[in-house]
Amino acid sequence: MSDLTPSQKAFLSNILSSTIALFLLQRTQPSKAGSHRPFATFGFTLFFFCRATDAIIQHFLSVESARKANLSSISANRWKPAEPSVGASVEGDSKAKKWHQSTAAWLDAVMFWACSARIMWCFFYQPHRLPPSYVKWISSLANLDKRLLKTLRLIHSRELVYGRSSTYSHLLTSYAEDRGYPSSWGDLQVLPACGGADADVVWKALGVPGRSGVGGLPCEFLHSSITTRWGLDNSCLTNVGVRFCLAFIEAMTLYLPVHFLPLLLTRPSSILQRHRAIPAILAAIRSATFLSTFLSSYFLAACFTRTLVLAKLFPWIPHDVWDGPYGSVLAGSFTCGWSILIENTRRRGEMALYVLPRAVKASLPAKWTAGDHAGARLAERIVFVLSLASLLTFAVHEPESLRGLSRWTLAFVMKGPNADLWKKRKGGLEICPQNPIPPPSNSISTQGVDRV
Repeated sequence: MSDLTPSQKAFLSNILSSTIALFLLQRTQPSKAGSHRPFATFGFTLFFFCRATDAIIQHFLSVESARKANLSSISANRWKPAEPSVGASVEGDSKAKKWHQSTAAWLDAVMFWACSARIMWCFFYQPHRLPPSYVKWISSLANLDKRLLKTLRLIHSRELVYGRSSTYSHLLTSYAEDRGYPSSWGDLQVLPACGGADADVVWKALGVPGRSGVGGLPCEFLHSSITTRWGLDNSCLTNVGVRFCLAFIEAMTLYLPVHFLPLLLTRPSSILQRHRAIPAILAAIRSATFLSTFLSSYFLAACFTRTLVLAKLFPWIPHDVWDGPYGSVLAGSFTCGWSILIENTRRRGEMALYVLPRAVKASLPAKWTAGDHAGARLAERIVFVLSLASLLTFAVHEPESLRGLSRWTLAFVMKGPNADLWKKRKGGLEICPQNPIPPPSNSISTQGVDRV
């Protein structure tokens, strides 16, 4: 033990305390055997694991940044040995810091993109893998009819195929009638599976405009109902613009409180000051632009794939592919996440860490998250202990590796209200981290962490 560093000794001590915490949590909220529900601490485990992984990544980025700064200083002193090294050292530190920030920002963007792609794909095909409140929130923002979502899932499972009769044919025929279209527009047995001249003959007979050279469902079914009132429902680009505007308005109602609430809590009088209020308004507009771009880019990629470009370039490929899991849904899932580049680089990290636990959970095999799987239960306990112990150790010995929620929460837990970070927050020098896409409920509980 005498050869261990203080941080290593702290890590071993924190393993013991984390084990006790795990025992108490699972004792007070045990999982029922055979219930096929996640473990009582599963939400906490994912949360701690993602935060600890991020802290480790930030630690290695800091080490690499320091190494680059030292190399830069050594190189400058080698070429100019007679001059003082203070300027070269400052320049090297500045370059290393910029490298650290830019690398972390791009890693955050890539992580958010990958997590968003998985979450959106699961929203369409495996919603049971996501928290119910999260699915409800995405559904309200996307404003897609449940019958349309059901149809996409049936096409994915091959229970619905273009050109064949099915017991589920009534889903889209009733949807077409509710939208004011002929019921034949929603009959997959009548609609052309592939594009080309044969498809144009069918569209002319059905009276469907704007689908020359392609097959599949009319894009009007995917478009907003508002465009139908304006008579622009057959325009994919108009649909994208309308969805962007509607999502922007809804996002502003979400982000204005998010950006102004910290000012009201820390320095209420500053909300009337121009140099405080204007940056908060601009930040809310930027965040709302990110969220509305996230949504509208998804529909743009979907229409680009199944109607505008790809389906026309390859008309012989059936729309069972374009409307299947590896067609428009996959294209939209891979596109929407890049809207994170609109957001402030400081907030990308917290937003990526917000979606990461949900993406990890959605990627795990279902049997691993079932409460009666002994191997998964053991692995979950090990990950819980090691992750929490790592976070507690970082909080004391290397707090700069922690970011956002984990940083200021652990600063309060480990040092109380006298922690330097909380003193700055009271002085209004730091704004509390903000969740990017919060669902309706955000309680800090064992079920809450899993549901948020």
